[in-house]
Amino acid sequence: MLKKYQFLWVIILGGSLAVVLGLSWLELPWMANHFGFALPGQGGLPYRITYATRTYVNHATCAHAGWCQTDTQSNPLCWKEADIRQHDNWPLIRIGTITTLFGSPYSLIAKSNASSKRTVIVIYLVFDTNCYVPYALEGGP
Repeated sequence: MLKKYQFLWVIILGGSLAVVLGLSWLELPWMANHFGFALPGQGGLPYRITYATRTYVNHATCAHAGWCQTDTQSNPLCWKEADIRQHDNWPLIRIGTITTLFGSPYSLIAKSNASSKRTVIVIYLVFDTNCYVPYALEGGP
């Protein structure tokens, strides 16, 4: 009789775990955007990341959430080195990383004066060779 109850508890706990994991998988885009980690594959970058207790956003990215803008003409996803130089944000130094679920982390870089006490206005996520995704400071300095 005791084994019957143990089996019942195993079924209940296993089913509960399956439900929790299933709901978590469905909520991955929200969690990625809220907590600032990337999902694998194209379109997996979050719209919001955190650096030095400040929030930086790029509304052209949304970690597969489906609500972000699809027309990136006004906000190009990939900037080249020439684009960054044009905005007087060169040279860049590595300031951190964001993690990727089941993948390698992405580097975060900013203008070389980022190590000073001044607030960094724009940080760039290194997506690929010569492809930098800009994230702008949310709010104000």
